[in-house]
Amino acid sequence: METDYLKTERTVGDTLECERQQFTVLCEKGRAVSQIALDDDYNLAEYKPDITKLIEQKGQVRIEEIKTEKDLVKLRGTLHFEVLYRTNLLDGGFGSVQGDIPFQETVHMQGTQEFDNVRVNTQLEDLSVAMINSRKLEIRALITLQLQRKETCVHALATNIQHADETVQTRMMQVEALELLEQKKDISRFRTELTLPSNKPGIQEMLWYSLQPRAIESRISDGQMEISGELFVHMVYRGEEEHEQLQCLEQAVPMQVSMPVDADGQELAWVHVRLAGGELEKAEDFDGENRMLRLEAVLEIEDTLWQERTLTLLEDAYATNRELRCDCEEVMLQKLLIKNDSRFRLQERMALETEDSILQICSCIGEVQVEDVTPMENSLDIAGILKLRLLYVVANDEMPMMTVEETFPFRESVEVPGLQPQLMNFSYELEAGIDQLTSTLLDPGQVECKAQIRLCVLMLEHIKMKNMEKIEAQELDLQQMRKRPGMVGHIVKKGEKLWDIAKEHRITMEQLMEQNERSKEELLPGEKLLIVNTIG
Repeated sequence: METDYLKTERTVGDTLECERQQFTVLCEKGRAVSQIALDDDYNLAEYKPDITKLIEQKGQVRIEEIKTEKDLVKLRGTLHFEVLYRTNLLDGGFGSVQGDIPFQETVHMQGTQEFDNVRVNTQLEDLSVAMINSRKLEIRALITLQLQRKETCVHALATNIQHADETVQTRMMQVEALELLEQKKDISRFRTELTLPSNKPGIQEMLWYSLQPRAIESRISDGQMEISGELFVHMVYRGEEEHEQLQCLEQAVPMQVSMPVDADGQELAWVHVRLAGGELEKAEDFDGENRMLRLEAVLEIEDTLWQERTLTLLEDAYATNRELRCDCEEVMLQKLLIKNDSRFRLQERMALETEDSILQICSCIGEVQVEDVTPMENSLDIAGILKLRLLYVVANDEMPMMTVEETFPFRESVEVPGLQPQLMNFSYELEAGIDQLTSTLLDPGQVECKAQIRLCVLMLEHIKMKNMEKIEAQELDLQQMRKRPGMVGHIVKKGEKLWDIAKEHRITMEQLMEQNERSKEELLPGEKLLIVNTIG
Protein backbone atom coordinates (compact mmCIF):
# COMPACT_ATOMS: atom_id res chain seq x y z
CA MET A 1 0.00 0.00 0.00
CA GLU A 2 1.20 3.53 -0.78
CA THR A 3 0.15 6.53 1.31
CA ASP A 4 -0.56 10.10 0.16
CA TYR A 5 -1.49 13.12 2.25
CA LEU A 6 -4.05 15.66 1.03
CA LYS A 7 -5.51 18.94 2.31
CA THR A 8 -9.19 19.31 1.51
CA GLU A 9 -11.94 21.90 1.93
CA ARG A 10 -14.19 22.37 4.92
CA THR A 11 -17.62 21.00 5.90
CA VAL A 12 -19.99 22.92 8.18
CA GLY A 13 -21.61 20.83 10.90
CA ASP A 14 -20.73 18.12 13.36
CA THR A 15 -20.47 15.29 10.80
CA LEU A 16 -18.07 15.18 7.88
CA GLU A 17 -19.45 13.29 4.89
CA CYS A 18 -17.17 11.06 2.83
CA GLU A 19 -16.96 10.66 -0.90
CA ARG A 20 -17.49 6.96 -1.65
CA GLN A 21 -16.89 4.42 -4.37
CA GLN A 22 -19.00 1.28 -4.80
CA PHE A 23 -16.78 -1.81 -5.00
CA THR A 24 -18.03 -5.39 -5.48
CA VAL A 25 -16.20 -8.43 -4.12
CA LEU A 26 -16.97 -12.13 -3.94
CA CYS A 27 -16.91 -13.25 -0.31
CA GLU A 28 -16.50 -16.86 0.68
CA LYS A 29 -18.82 -17.53 3.61
CA GLY A 30 -18.21 -21.20 4.27
CA ARG A 31 -17.23 -24.67 3.07
CA ALA A 32 -18.42 -28.13 3.96
CA VAL A 33 -17.69 -31.71 2.86
CA SER A 34 -20.00 -34.69 3.07
CA GLN A 35 -19.91 -38.28 1.85
CA ILE A 36 -22.80 -40.50 0.78
CA ALA A 37 -22.66 -44.30 0.56
CA LEU A 38 -25.26 -45.79 -1.78
CA ASP A 39 -26.23 -49.45 -1.85
CA ASP A 40 -29.13 -50.51 -4.03
CA ASP A 41 -30.36 -53.45 -6.12
CA TYR A 42 -31.35 -53.20 -9.76
CA ASN A 43 -33.62 -55.70 -11.51
CA LEU A 44 -33.35 -56.22 -15.25
CA ALA A 45 -36.38 -55.40 -17.35
CA GLU A 46 -38.26 -58.42 -18.69
CA TYR A 47 -37.12 -57.84 -22.27
CA LYS A 48 -33.43 -57.79 -21.27
CA PRO A 49 -31.45 -61.04 -21.71
CA ASP A 50 -29.87 -62.73 -18.68
CA ILE A 51 -26.46 -61.72 -17.39
CA THR A 52 -23.62 -64.24 -17.56
CA LYS A 53 -20.65 -61.91 -16.98
CA LEU A 54 -20.16 -58.20 -16.22
CA ILE A 55 -17.74 -56.40 -18.52
CA GLU A 56 -17.78 -52.62 -18.08
CA GLN A 57 -19.45 -49.95 -15.97
CA LYS A 58 -19.58 -46.16 -15.58
CA GLY A 59 -21.45 -43.67 -13.44
CA GLN A 60 -22.20 -39.98 -13.09
CA VAL A 61 -23.51 -37.95 -10.15
CA ARG A 62 -26.23 -35.44 -11.01
CA ILE A 63 -27.39 -32.77 -8.55
CA GLU A 64 -31.01 -31.88 -9.29
CA GLU A 65 -31.94 -29.52 -6.46
CA ILE A 66 -30.09 -27.40 -3.90
CA LYS A 67 -32.20 -25.87 -1.14
CA THR A 68 -30.79 -23.73 1.66
CA GLU A 69 -32.22 -23.11 5.10
CA LYS A 70 -30.83 -21.70 8.33
CA ASP A 71 -27.49 -23.48 8.87
CA LEU A 72 -28.54 -26.30 6.50
CA VAL A 73 -28.15 -27.23 2.82
CA LYS A 74 -30.52 -29.87 1.46
CA LEU A 75 -29.45 -31.71 -1.68
CA ARG A 76 -31.39 -33.98 -3.99
CA GLY A 77 -29.81 -35.88 -6.87
CA THR A 78 -29.26 -39.18 -8.63
CA LEU A 79 -26.45 -41.55 -9.42
CA HIS A 80 -26.78 -42.48 -13.09
CA PHE A 81 -25.08 -45.79 -13.94
CA GLU A 82 -24.56 -47.87 -17.07
CA VAL A 83 -23.40 -51.48 -17.28
CA LEU A 84 -22.19 -53.59 -20.22
CA TYR A 85 -22.51 -57.37 -19.81
CA ARG A 86 -22.28 -60.69 -21.60
CA THR A 87 -25.66 -62.36 -22.20
CA ASN A 88 -26.85 -65.96 -22.18
CA LEU A 89 -27.96 -65.85 -25.81
CA LEU A 90 -26.73 -68.61 -28.08
CA ASP A 91 -25.04 -66.18 -30.44
CA GLY A 92 -22.92 -64.89 -27.55
CA GLY A 93 -24.44 -61.42 -27.50
CA PHE A 94 -23.96 -58.41 -25.34
CA GLY A 95 -26.44 -56.37 -23.39
CA SER A 96 -26.42 -53.08 -21.52
CA VAL A 97 -28.54 -51.56 -18.78
CA GLN A 98 -28.75 -48.12 -17.29
CA GLY A 99 -30.58 -46.70 -14.34
CA ASP A 100 -30.72 -44.01 -11.68
CA ILE A 101 -30.40 -44.29 -7.92
CA PRO A 102 -31.92 -41.24 -6.19
CA PHE A 103 -30.41 -39.80 -3.03
CA GLN A 104 -31.04 -36.96 -0.59
CA GLU A 105 -28.54 -35.41 1.79
CA THR A 106 -28.71 -32.67 4.42
CA VAL A 107 -25.40 -30.94 5.14
CA HIS A 108 -24.80 -28.64 8.12
CA MET A 109 -23.23 -25.33 7.05
CA GLN A 110 -23.01 -22.69 9.75
CA GLY A 111 -24.43 -19.30 8.82
CA THR A 112 -26.41 -20.43 5.78
CA GLN A 113 -29.71 -18.68 5.21
CA GLU A 114 -32.61 -19.21 2.85
CA PHE A 115 -31.88 -18.21 -0.76
CA ASP A 116 -28.09 -18.32 -0.26
CA ASN A 117 -26.04 -19.39 -3.27
CA VAL A 118 -24.23 -22.68 -2.62
CA ARG A 119 -21.98 -24.35 -5.19
CA VAL A 120 -21.72 -28.15 -5.03
CA ASN A 121 -18.89 -30.16 -6.60
CA THR A 122 -19.40 -33.91 -6.78
CA GLN A 123 -16.87 -36.69 -7.03
CA LEU A 124 -17.67 -40.35 -7.57
CA GLU A 125 -15.02 -41.91 -5.37
CA ASP A 126 -15.98 -45.50 -6.07
CA LEU A 127 -18.54 -47.42 -8.14
CA SER A 128 -18.94 -51.17 -7.70
CA VAL A 129 -21.39 -53.34 -9.66
CA ALA A 130 -21.83 -57.01 -8.75
CA MET A 131 -24.12 -59.83 -9.87
CA ILE A 132 -26.62 -61.11 -7.34
CA ASN A 133 -28.05 -63.47 -9.94
CA SER A 134 -28.60 -63.43 -13.69
CA ARG A 135 -31.49 -60.95 -13.31
CA LYS A 136 -30.32 -58.70 -10.49
CA LEU A 137 -27.39 -56.38 -9.88
CA GLU A 138 -26.06 -54.81 -6.72
CA ILE A 139 -24.92 -51.18 -7.16
CA ARG A 140 -22.62 -49.66 -4.56
CA ALA A 141 -21.13 -46.18 -4.72
CA LEU A 142 -19.28 -43.68 -2.56
CA ILE A 143 -19.94 -40.02 -3.42
CA THR A 144 -18.10 -37.00 -2.03
CA LEU A 145 -19.94 -33.66 -1.97
CA GLN A 146 -17.90 -30.46 -1.65
CA LEU A 147 -20.05 -27.43 -0.78
CA GLN A 148 -18.95 -23.82 -1.07
CA ARG A 149 -21.07 -20.81 -0.12
CA LYS A 150 -20.17 -17.52 -1.74
CA GLU A 151 -21.87 -14.16 -1.52
CA THR A 152 -21.60 -10.96 -3.54
CA CYS A 153 -20.69 -8.07 -1.22
CA VAL A 154 -20.83 -4.40 -2.22
CA HIS A 155 -18.65 -2.09 -0.15
CA ALA A 156 -19.04 1.70 -0.11
CA LEU A 157 -15.36 2.60 0.20
CA ALA A 158 -14.41 6.07 1.47
CA THR A 159 -12.19 7.89 -1.03
CA ASN A 160 -12.10 11.40 0.49
CA ILE A 161 -13.91 13.91 2.73
CA GLN A 162 -16.49 16.19 1.15
CA HIS A 163 -16.20 19.97 1.52
CA ALA A 164 -13.53 20.07 4.23
CA ASP A 165 -11.38 23.19 4.76
CA GLU A 166 -7.60 23.55 5.00
CA THR A 167 -7.62 22.66 8.69
CA VAL A 168 -8.64 19.07 7.88
CA GLN A 169 -5.74 16.78 7.01
CA THR A 170 -6.26 13.46 5.24
CA ARG A 171 -3.99 10.51 4.71
CA MET A 172 -4.68 8.41 1.59
CA MET A 173 -3.59 4.88 0.80
CA GLN A 174 -3.36 2.94 -2.44
CA VAL A 175 -4.69 -0.61 -2.45
CA GLU A 176 -4.53 -3.19 -5.25
CA ALA A 177 -7.71 -5.30 -5.26
CA LEU A 178 -9.92 -7.45 -7.48
CA GLU A 179 -13.37 -6.13 -8.34
CA LEU A 180 -15.99 -8.76 -9.18
CA LEU A 181 -17.54 -8.23 -12.60
CA GLU A 182 -19.54 -11.39 -13.21
CA GLN A 183 -20.33 -14.80 -11.77
CA LYS A 184 -22.74 -17.09 -13.57
CA LYS A 185 -23.45 -20.65 -14.61
CA ASP A 186 -24.62 -21.62 -18.08
CA ILE A 187 -25.30 -24.68 -20.24
CA SER A 188 -23.82 -25.05 -23.71
CA ARG A 189 -24.35 -27.83 -26.25
CA PHE A 190 -21.74 -29.09 -28.68
CA ARG A 191 -22.96 -31.03 -31.72
CA THR A 192 -21.01 -32.60 -34.55
CA GLU A 193 -20.97 -35.61 -36.89
CA LEU A 194 -18.17 -38.16 -37.24
CA THR A 195 -17.37 -40.48 -40.12
CA LEU A 196 -15.86 -43.92 -39.53
CA PRO A 197 -12.34 -44.40 -40.90
CA SER A 198 -12.22 -46.18 -44.26
CA ASN A 199 -10.56 -49.25 -42.73
CA LYS A 200 -13.45 -49.78 -40.29
CA PRO A 201 -16.65 -51.67 -41.18
CA GLY A 202 -20.09 -50.08 -40.80
CA ILE A 203 -21.97 -50.24 -37.52
CA GLN A 204 -24.42 -53.07 -36.96
CA GLU A 205 -24.81 -52.52 -33.21
CA MET A 206 -23.27 -50.04 -30.79
CA LEU A 207 -22.34 -51.90 -27.62
CA TRP A 208 -20.58 -49.29 -25.50
CA TYR A 209 -19.19 -45.77 -25.64
CA SER A 210 -17.70 -43.19 -23.36
CA LEU A 211 -16.95 -39.47 -23.73
CA GLN A 212 -14.19 -37.63 -21.91
CA PRO A 213 -13.22 -33.94 -22.25
CA ARG A 214 -9.50 -33.22 -22.29
CA ALA A 215 -7.17 -30.21 -22.52
CA ILE A 216 -9.96 -27.70 -21.86
CA GLU A 217 -8.91 -24.06 -22.34
CA SER A 218 -10.86 -20.80 -22.14
CA ARG A 219 -10.27 -17.43 -23.79
CA ILE A 220 -12.18 -14.14 -23.73
CA SER A 221 -12.26 -11.89 -26.77
CA ASP A 222 -14.70 -9.21 -27.98
CA GLY A 223 -17.47 -10.06 -25.54
CA GLN A 224 -17.28 -13.81 -26.13
CA MET A 225 -15.86 -16.58 -23.97
CA GLU A 226 -14.53 -19.39 -26.13
CA ILE A 227 -14.14 -22.85 -24.62
CA SER A 228 -11.90 -25.16 -26.63
CA GLY A 229 -10.37 -28.58 -26.19
CA GLU A 230 -10.96 -32.17 -27.21
CA LEU A 231 -13.76 -34.61 -26.59
CA PHE A 232 -12.26 -38.08 -26.58
CA VAL A 233 -14.66 -40.69 -27.96
CA HIS A 234 -14.28 -44.40 -27.16
CA MET A 235 -16.70 -46.85 -28.78
CA VAL A 236 -17.11 -50.63 -29.07
CA TYR A 237 -19.45 -51.92 -31.74
CA ARG A 238 -20.31 -54.95 -33.82
CA GLY A 239 -19.43 -54.56 -37.47
CA GLU A 240 -21.86 -55.13 -40.29
CA GLU A 241 -19.43 -57.08 -42.41
CA GLU A 242 -18.15 -59.45 -39.71
CA HIS A 243 -20.98 -60.40 -37.37
CA GLU A 244 -18.83 -61.85 -34.61
CA GLN A 245 -15.92 -59.44 -34.92
CA LEU A 246 -15.90 -56.65 -32.32
CA GLN A 247 -14.65 -53.28 -33.47
CA CYS A 248 -13.15 -50.45 -31.39
CA LEU A 249 -13.04 -46.77 -32.25
CA GLU A 250 -10.94 -44.19 -30.43
CA GLN A 251 -11.05 -40.64 -31.75
CA ALA A 252 -10.19 -37.18 -30.46
CA VAL A 253 -12.85 -34.71 -31.60
CA PRO A 254 -11.87 -31.00 -31.59
CA MET A 255 -14.46 -29.11 -29.54
CA GLN A 256 -15.25 -25.42 -29.38
CA VAL A 257 -18.22 -23.57 -27.92
CA SER A 258 -18.75 -19.91 -27.09
CA MET A 259 -20.96 -17.87 -24.77
CA PRO A 260 -21.44 -14.10 -24.38
CA VAL A 261 -19.74 -12.31 -21.49
CA ASP A 262 -19.53 -8.66 -20.51
CA ALA A 263 -15.76 -8.51 -20.93
CA ASP A 264 -13.05 -7.60 -23.46
CA GLY A 265 -10.26 -10.01 -22.53
CA GLN A 266 -8.33 -7.87 -20.04
CA GLU A 267 -10.11 -9.41 -17.07
CA LEU A 268 -9.02 -12.20 -14.76
CA ALA A 269 -11.19 -15.26 -15.45
CA TRP A 270 -11.73 -18.53 -13.61
CA VAL A 271 -13.73 -21.02 -15.67
CA HIS A 272 -14.98 -24.45 -14.59
CA VAL A 273 -16.21 -26.78 -17.35
CA ARG A 274 -17.97 -30.08 -16.64
CA LEU A 275 -19.42 -32.67 -19.01
CA ALA A 276 -23.01 -32.84 -17.76
CA GLY A 277 -24.17 -35.39 -20.35
CA GLY A 278 -23.59 -36.73 -23.84
CA GLU A 279 -25.11 -38.89 -26.56
CA LEU A 280 -23.53 -40.86 -29.41
CA GLU A 281 -25.81 -42.37 -32.07
CA LYS A 282 -25.17 -44.19 -35.35
CA ALA A 283 -26.49 -42.66 -38.56
CA GLU A 284 -26.53 -43.41 -42.27
CA ASP A 285 -24.20 -41.73 -44.75
CA PHE A 286 -25.12 -40.65 -48.29
CA ASP A 287 -24.85 -44.27 -49.46
CA GLY A 288 -27.29 -45.50 -46.84
CA GLU A 289 -24.60 -47.27 -44.79
CA ASN A 290 -24.24 -46.90 -41.02
CA ARG A 291 -20.87 -45.18 -41.16
CA MET A 292 -21.79 -41.92 -39.43
CA LEU A 293 -22.00 -40.95 -35.78
CA ARG A 294 -24.02 -38.07 -34.33
CA LEU A 295 -22.36 -36.64 -31.24
CA GLU A 296 -23.95 -34.26 -28.75
CA ALA A 297 -22.27 -33.12 -25.54
CA VAL A 298 -23.85 -31.01 -22.80
CA LEU A 299 -21.34 -28.75 -21.06
CA GLU A 300 -21.96 -27.00 -17.76
CA ILE A 301 -19.86 -23.83 -17.71
CA GLU A 302 -19.34 -21.75 -14.58
CA ASP A 303 -17.31 -18.55 -14.90
CA THR A 304 -16.14 -15.82 -12.56
CA LEU A 305 -14.62 -12.59 -13.86
CA TRP A 306 -12.64 -9.96 -11.95
CA GLN A 307 -10.91 -6.73 -12.86
CA GLU A 308 -7.65 -5.72 -11.19
CA ARG A 309 -7.98 -2.21 -9.77
CA THR A 310 -5.74 0.25 -7.93
CA LEU A 311 -7.86 2.14 -5.38
CA THR A 312 -7.02 5.42 -3.64
CA LEU A 313 -8.83 5.29 -0.29
CA LEU A 314 -9.13 7.44 2.82
CA GLU A 315 -6.98 5.93 5.57
CA ASP A 316 -6.96 8.56 8.35
CA ALA A 317 -7.96 12.15 9.07
CA TYR A 318 -7.50 14.85 11.73
CA ALA A 319 -8.09 18.58 12.09
CA THR A 320 -5.76 21.18 13.52
CA ASN A 321 -8.59 23.10 15.23
CA ARG A 322 -11.12 20.36 16.08
CA GLU A 323 -11.28 16.84 17.45
CA LEU A 324 -12.26 14.31 14.74
CA ARG A 325 -13.74 11.03 15.81
CA CYS A 326 -13.30 8.49 13.00
CA ASP A 327 -15.44 5.35 13.15
CA CYS A 328 -14.27 2.53 10.88
CA GLU A 329 -15.65 -0.82 9.79
CA GLU A 330 -13.53 -3.77 8.73
CA VAL A 331 -13.90 -4.88 5.12
CA MET A 332 -12.25 -7.73 3.24
CA LEU A 333 -10.78 -7.15 -0.21
CA GLN A 334 -9.07 -9.68 -2.44
CA LYS A 335 -5.78 -9.47 -4.26
CA LEU A 336 -4.50 -11.85 -6.92
CA LEU A 337 -1.56 -13.83 -5.62
CA ILE A 338 -1.14 -16.11 -8.64
CA LYS A 339 -2.93 -17.94 -11.42
CA ASN A 340 -0.83 -20.93 -12.41
CA ASP A 341 -1.34 -23.69 -14.98
CA SER A 342 1.03 -26.51 -14.09
CA ARG A 343 1.49 -29.76 -16.00
CA PHE A 344 3.37 -32.93 -15.19
CA ARG A 345 3.64 -36.45 -16.63
CA LEU A 346 2.98 -39.87 -15.19
CA GLN A 347 4.16 -43.09 -16.82
CA GLU A 348 2.80 -46.32 -15.36
CA ARG A 349 2.31 -49.97 -16.33
CA MET A 350 -0.83 -52.05 -15.94
CA ALA A 351 -0.93 -55.85 -15.84
CA LEU A 352 -3.63 -57.56 -17.92
CA GLU A 353 -5.19 -60.55 -16.22
CA THR A 354 -5.80 -62.89 -19.15
CA GLU A 355 -4.22 -65.93 -20.75
CA ASP A 356 -5.82 -65.22 -24.12
CA SER A 357 -4.22 -63.25 -26.92
CA ILE A 358 -5.00 -59.54 -26.76
CA LEU A 359 -6.42 -58.36 -30.06
CA GLN A 360 -6.98 -54.68 -29.35
CA ILE A 361 -7.08 -52.06 -26.63
CA CYS A 362 -10.47 -50.39 -26.95
CA SER A 363 -10.20 -47.57 -24.46
CA CYS A 364 -8.13 -46.15 -21.66
CA ILE A 365 -10.21 -43.87 -19.43
CA GLY A 366 -8.59 -41.77 -16.73
CA GLU A 367 -9.77 -39.63 -13.84
CA VAL A 368 -7.77 -37.37 -11.54
CA GLN A 369 -8.82 -37.04 -7.91
CA VAL A 370 -7.14 -34.60 -5.52
CA GLU A 371 -6.82 -36.10 -2.05
CA ASP A 372 -4.95 -33.42 -0.10
CA VAL A 373 -3.69 -29.85 -0.57
CA THR A 374 -1.08 -28.46 1.82
CA PRO A 375 -0.05 -24.77 1.61
CA MET A 376 3.71 -24.41 1.98
CA GLU A 377 6.00 -21.41 1.79
CA ASN A 378 5.92 -20.27 -1.86
CA SER A 379 4.12 -23.40 -3.07
CA LEU A 380 1.11 -25.70 -2.84
CA ASP A 381 1.79 -29.37 -2.16
CA ILE A 382 -0.88 -31.42 -3.98
CA ALA A 383 -1.41 -35.14 -3.45
CA GLY A 384 -3.88 -37.22 -5.40
CA ILE A 385 -4.53 -40.31 -7.46
CA LEU A 386 -4.89 -41.13 -11.13
CA LYS A 387 -7.56 -43.78 -11.75
CA LEU A 388 -7.12 -45.72 -14.99
CA ARG A 389 -9.63 -48.16 -16.48
CA LEU A 390 -8.69 -50.21 -19.51
CA LEU A 391 -11.14 -52.00 -21.84
CA TYR A 392 -9.60 -54.51 -24.28
CA VAL A 393 -10.59 -57.29 -26.68
CA VAL A 394 -9.16 -60.82 -26.36
CA ALA A 395 -9.30 -63.95 -28.52
CA ASN A 396 -11.97 -65.69 -26.47
CA ASP A 397 -15.43 -66.26 -27.93
CA GLU A 398 -16.99 -66.76 -24.49
CA MET A 399 -15.60 -63.55 -23.05
CA PRO A 400 -14.17 -61.38 -25.84
CA MET A 401 -14.00 -58.15 -23.79
CA MET A 402 -12.28 -57.60 -20.46
CA THR A 403 -11.45 -54.67 -18.18
CA VAL A 404 -8.77 -53.83 -15.66
CA GLU A 405 -8.64 -50.90 -13.25
CA GLU A 406 -5.73 -49.54 -11.24
CA THR A 407 -5.00 -46.48 -9.12
CA PHE A 408 -1.69 -44.62 -9.14
CA PRO A 409 -0.79 -42.02 -6.48
CA PHE A 410 1.00 -38.77 -7.27
CA ARG A 411 2.39 -35.78 -5.41
CA GLU A 412 3.21 -32.52 -7.13
CA SER A 413 4.32 -29.07 -5.98
CA VAL A 414 2.86 -25.97 -7.67
CA GLU A 415 4.85 -22.75 -7.30
CA VAL A 416 3.03 -19.86 -5.62
CA PRO A 417 5.61 -17.07 -5.15
CA GLY A 418 4.92 -14.97 -2.08
CA LEU A 419 2.74 -17.52 -0.29
CA GLN A 420 3.33 -17.50 3.48
CA PRO A 421 0.66 -19.74 5.09
CA GLN A 422 1.45 -18.67 8.65
CA LEU A 423 1.12 -14.95 7.96
CA MET A 424 -1.51 -14.65 5.25
CA ASN A 425 -5.25 -15.03 4.93
CA PHE A 426 -5.89 -16.64 1.54
CA SER A 427 -8.19 -18.90 -0.47
CA TYR A 428 -7.67 -20.93 -3.61
CA GLU A 429 -9.46 -22.68 -6.44
CA LEU A 430 -7.98 -25.86 -7.88
CA GLU A 431 -8.87 -27.75 -11.05
CA ALA A 432 -7.24 -31.07 -11.88
CA GLY A 433 -7.69 -32.76 -15.23
CA ILE A 434 -6.09 -34.81 -17.98
CA ASP A 435 -4.60 -33.17 -21.07
CA GLN A 436 -3.25 -36.32 -22.72
CA LEU A 437 -3.59 -40.05 -22.09
CA THR A 438 -2.16 -42.85 -24.23
CA SER A 439 -1.85 -46.62 -23.80
CA THR A 440 0.58 -48.96 -25.56
CA LEU A 441 0.62 -52.77 -25.48
CA LEU A 442 4.17 -53.77 -24.48
CA ASP A 443 3.67 -57.54 -24.40
CA PRO A 444 0.71 -59.96 -23.99
CA GLY A 445 0.48 -59.15 -20.29
CA GLN A 446 1.40 -55.47 -19.88
CA VAL A 447 0.21 -52.08 -21.06
CA GLU A 448 2.16 -48.86 -20.65
CA CYS A 449 0.02 -45.77 -19.92
CA LYS A 450 1.31 -42.21 -20.26
CA ALA A 451 -0.66 -39.31 -18.87
CA GLN A 452 -0.16 -35.56 -18.85
CA ILE A 453 -2.01 -34.08 -15.88
CA ARG A 454 -2.88 -30.41 -15.53
CA LEU A 455 -3.22 -28.62 -12.21
CA CYS A 456 -4.74 -25.15 -12.51
CA VAL A 457 -4.49 -22.99 -9.38
CA LEU A 458 -6.02 -19.59 -8.66
CA MET A 459 -4.90 -18.16 -5.32
CA LEU A 460 -6.28 -14.98 -3.77
CA GLU A 461 -4.92 -13.10 -0.78
CA HIS A 462 -7.59 -11.66 1.53
CA ILE A 463 -6.74 -8.16 2.76
CA LYS A 464 -8.42 -6.86 5.89
CA MET A 465 -8.62 -3.09 5.94
CA LYS A 466 -10.50 -0.38 7.81
CA ASN A 467 -13.03 1.59 5.82
CA MET A 468 -13.97 5.05 7.11
CA GLU A 469 -17.63 4.77 8.05
CA LYS A 470 -18.36 8.01 9.96
CA ILE A 471 -16.42 11.12 10.94
CA GLU A 472 -17.73 13.38 13.72
CA ALA A 473 -16.19 16.76 14.60
CA GLN A 474 -16.07 18.16 18.15
CA GLU A 475 -14.74 21.48 19.43
CA LEU A 476 -11.34 21.51 21.12
CA ASP A 477 -10.72 22.83 24.59
CA LEU A 478 -8.73 25.85 23.37
CA GLN A 479 -7.77 26.98 26.88
CA GLN A 480 -6.22 23.60 27.55
CA MET A 481 -4.43 23.67 24.18
CA ARG A 482 -3.01 27.17 24.92
CA LYS A 483 -1.42 25.81 28.10
CA ARG A 484 0.82 23.63 25.97
CA PRO A 485 4.45 24.82 25.62
CA GLY A 486 5.01 27.07 22.64
CA MET A 487 7.86 24.89 21.50
CA VAL A 488 8.75 21.24 22.26
CA GLY A 489 11.41 18.80 21.18
CA HIS A 490 10.54 15.32 19.96
CA ILE A 491 12.83 12.29 19.60
CA VAL A 492 11.64 9.92 16.86
CA LYS A 493 10.79 6.42 18.05
CA LYS A 494 11.15 3.24 16.00
CA GLY A 495 8.29 2.89 13.52
CA GLU A 496 7.03 6.44 14.10
CA LYS A 497 5.89 8.41 11.06
CA LEU A 498 5.79 12.13 10.37
CA TRP A 499 1.99 11.88 10.03
CA ASP A 500 1.61 10.49 13.56
CA ILE A 501 3.71 13.26 15.06
CA ALA A 502 1.86 16.02 13.19
CA LYS A 503 -1.50 14.55 14.21
CA GLU A 504 -0.49 14.33 17.87
CA HIS A 505 0.57 18.00 17.98
CA ARG A 506 -2.23 19.24 15.69
CA ILE A 507 -0.13 20.86 13.05
CA THR A 508 0.00 20.16 9.34
CA MET A 509 2.63 18.00 7.70
CA GLU A 510 3.84 21.02 5.73
CA GLN A 511 4.26 23.09 8.90
CA LEU A 512 6.22 20.33 10.63
CA MET A 513 8.52 19.86 7.63
CA GLU A 514 9.00 23.63 7.25
CA GLN A 515 9.80 24.09 10.96
CA ASN A 516 12.50 21.42 10.69
CA GLU A 517 13.70 22.39 7.21
CA ARG A 518 12.95 18.92 5.85
CA SER A 519 12.25 17.96 2.25
CA LYS A 520 11.47 14.27 2.85
CA GLU A 521 8.95 12.55 5.10
CA GLU A 522 11.13 9.55 5.99
CA LEU A 523 12.28 9.46 9.62
CA LEU A 524 15.03 7.56 11.39
CA PRO A 525 14.84 6.42 15.02
CA GLY A 526 16.61 8.87 17.30
CA GLU A 527 16.13 11.92 15.06
CA LYS A 528 15.22 15.14 16.86
CA LEU A 529 12.34 17.34 15.73
CA LEU A 530 11.38 20.84 16.82
CA ILE A 531 7.62 21.39 17.08
CA VAL A 532 6.08 24.87 17.41
CA ASN A 533 2.58 25.12 18.86
CA THR A 534 0.41 26.89 16.24
CA ILE A 535 -2.71 27.16 18.42
CA GLY A 536 -2.47 30.47 20.26
